[in-house]
Amino acid sequence: RLAFPWAFLLLLPVLKMVVDHLRKADSRALRFSSLTAFRKVPRTARQRFMPALFWSQFCCLLALVFAAARPQIKDMSHGIPKEGIAIELVVDISSSMDISMPFEEASMSRMEVTKQVVERFVDERQNDLIGLITFARYADTICPLTLSHNSLLFYLRDLQIESRPNEDGTAFGDAVALAAARLKTAEERYAAEDEEDKGYTIKSKVIILLTDGNNNCGRHLPMEGAALAEHWGIRLHTIAISDPPAMKTIQTPEGPVQIEEESLVQERILRKMAEVTGGVYRRATDDASLHDVYAEINAMETSEIESDRYHVYKDVFQPFAFAGLLLLVGHIVLSTTWLRRIP
Repeated sequence: RLAFPWAFLLLLPVLKMVVDHLRKADSRALRFSSLTAFRKVPRTARQRFMPALFWSQFCCLLALVFAAARPQIKDMSHGIPKEGIAIELVVDISSSMDISMPFEEASMSRMEVTKQVVERFVDERQNDLIGLITFARYADTICPLTLSHNSLLFYLRDLQIESRPNEDGTAFGDAVALAAARLKTAEERYAAEDEEDKGYTIKSKVIILLTDGNNNCGRHLPMEGAALAEHWGIRLHTIAISDPPAMKTIQTPEGPVQIEEESLVQERILRKMAEVTGGVYRRATDDASLHDVYAEINAMETSEIESDRYHVYKDVFQPFAFAGLLLLVGHIVLSTTWLRRIP
C-alpha cells in the first residue's frame, strides 16, 4: 500500500517536462539545403549518450516521487484482546523445590521443570491477563497481572529457589489469599475502565497453585485463602508435586491387591481447597504428568476470544530513495564532465 498516494500529483510537472523535452527535440535543428555530406560523419559516443542526461533526470524524479508516496508492505498483524481470563500463577520456591524429579530421560530440579512447563502454558494463553506470585515463608508478587507475557516470562525464567534459611518455608495459604486479592483488585479496576472506554473485560478469575510441601507458616490457613477465593468467585486449581505414591499390599477374597497408601495431609488440603472453589486437584510426579495437568487446566479455562485487530506495515521506500539519489548524482557528474553542454 501507499501511505501518501497524493504524492503522485508531483508526477504532473514531471510529465509536462517530458512533453516539453520531446517537442524541443523535434524543433531543435539547423536548416541546411542538403544533409548528404553529414550522413557519412560517424556519431561519437558522447553524442549517442547525450539523451541519457534527460532520461536519468526523469528516472531520478520518478523514483523520488515514488519514495515520497511511502510504499509499505504488511509486516505483521496484531490483536488487542478485549476480553479474557485473569490467571494468577502461584509457584512454590521453597528449598524442597530443589529436589530432582524425572525430566524426559534425565532429571532436573522441580523448580526447573516447573518453569519449563509453566512457560509453555503461558504461551498458549495469549489473550489472558496472567500474573506471577511466589512463596516460601512469605508470599510475593513477582509480576502483576499483565497482557505483556514476554515480561512475565522474563520474571518466570529468573525464578530462584529460596536460599535463606530464615525465609524458607511453605505458606501457600498466604499466597492464595494474596492471589485472590490481586484478582479482585484487577477485576474492579478493569470494570471501572470498561465503563469509561470499553477496555479489557475479565470474564473469569483463576488461581493455579503449585506446591510440593505442607503449609507450615504464614498468617492465613489454606482454607482461609480458599474461602476468600470462593467469596470473590475465583476458581482455584491446585497441583502437588511429589514422588510417585508408595504402594501397599492388602489381602482380599480374590487375593493380594496393591493400592496407593493414604494421601498425605498436604494432598487432602489441596483437594479440599480446589473442591470448594470449583477447581481441580492434581498430582504430578514428573515432567510429563505436570505438563498434562497444565494442559488439562488450559482446556478447562476457555472463553470466546474477542479482540481488535490492527496491522503493522513496514516502509519500503528506501530502495526508491536510494535509486533516485544515485541517479541524481550520476546526472550531476555526467552533466558537468563528459556530457557537459557548452552554450
